[in-house]
Amino acid sequence: MSEINKPLSLFRPQVLTAYSSQWVGSIRLAQPLSAWAITFMALVVGATLVAYASFGSITKKARVAGITVPTCGSLTINAPNVGVLIHTHVTEGQRVVAGQTLFELSTERQGNQGEITALISQQLAARQQSLETEQRLRATQYLEKKQAIIQHLNNLAAEAGQLEQEIALAQRRHDLGQSSLSKYEALQASGYVSPAQTQQKQEDLIDLAARVSSLNRNKLQLQANRQSLQADLAVLANNLATDNAQLQGNEASLQQEMAENHSRKGSLIVAAQAGIVTTITYQPGQAVSAGQVLATMIPASGTDTATACNSLEVHLYTPSRNAGFVIPGQQVLIRFSAYPYQKFGLQQGRVIDVSKTPFAPNELPPNLASTILSNAQQTIQGFNSNEALYRIKVRLDKQSIEAYGQAQYLKPGMTLEADVMQDRRKIWEWIVEPILAVTHR
Repeated sequence: MSEINKPLSLFRPQVLTAYSSQWVGSIRLAQPLSAWAITFMALVVGATLVAYASFGSITKKARVAGITVPTCGSLTINAPNVGVLIHTHVTEGQRVVAGQTLFELSTERQGNQGEITALISQQLAARQQSLETEQRLRATQYLEKKQAIIQHLNNLAAEAGQLEQEIALAQRRHDLGQSSLSKYEALQASGYVSPAQTQQKQEDLIDLAARVSSLNRNKLQLQANRQSLQADLAVLANNLATDNAQLQGNEASLQQEMAENHSRKGSLIVAAQAGIVTTITYQPGQAVSAGQVLATMIPASGTDTATACNSLEVHLYTPSRNAGFVIPGQQVLIRFSAYPYQKFGLQQGRVIDVSKTPFAPNELPPNLASTILSNAQQTIQGFNSNEALYRIKVRLDKQSIEAYGQAQYLKPGMTLEADVMQDRRKIWEWIVEPILAVTHR
């Protein structure tokens, strides 16, 4: 009866039991799409880093500062002393030859009585006139003394001629007296003359001999006088030569003083050699000090007027900490201050020389020292202006920079920064280098 009263179900009890617990659903672990993307990207980045570390390389660079200079160097024209530039005989870009006048400098000084140089010139002119008068007086005195000595010598020569005649006559009388005495002695022996007469002849002969002796003595005295006068004439000539030498020395000193005084009034500055004037720093009317640079010029090469010296090269200056591995042949990337590399790119060059010894700050080129030091202080980190600098010469690949469709030629004195490309290694070599260095100790 009870079974008859139960309602009839559309589904079997087993089906209802099987579906009674399916409302909860199955367990599922949901993962967002972004996690997969991040994982993939991390793997890609890691693989890229590993590949870069394995195959990539890094170049060691030395950052230095420098300046452009002519290949043949440059010459500075300095003022020799303090003064005022009164005339400039050349212009920038003009070619000059050795000895050509470049500048005219006035060094006149004013005093209470006027221009000092002019006063000194007057005094020197008076001294020169006095010196010339003294030269004429000494020459006149020499001629007078010389003529007197020559006249005396002529008189002695005439006197010597007369004396020779007297000696000849006296000698002849002596010979006659000797002959007469011989005859008287023969007659005395024969008894024709008395002994008194013979003695008288002997006395006469003695007087004649004394006369001859006296004349010969006078002859010797006359010869001595002539020799003395000839010696006086030679001494007079020597004295004149000595006086002339002294006067010429005084004249040379006077001429030197006059030249120095003239140089104080003004001086001409000439070119030491042929070349091209590149820069003129002072204009007529400006005062200059001794040693100040008036102009800069590029020297000529051989007989050509600086044609071969138009090219420029770069001189880099670096302290010793950056110069250790710099060698000729290394590539150099250059950034000129006048041409920003962000717009005009990097210029290239090659190291051609490295100085063997450093330059002290006072040994740098005088006209470029301040530029070199200030540029190095701005470019090189930790640079001290008292540090010694090594010079690195760089040959430029090009003498111009392409700017706005035109070639802009480089000029001397342009400042720049440069990277000297040194050691190139794989990245993993740089990573393991400290470890290898520790193991090798």
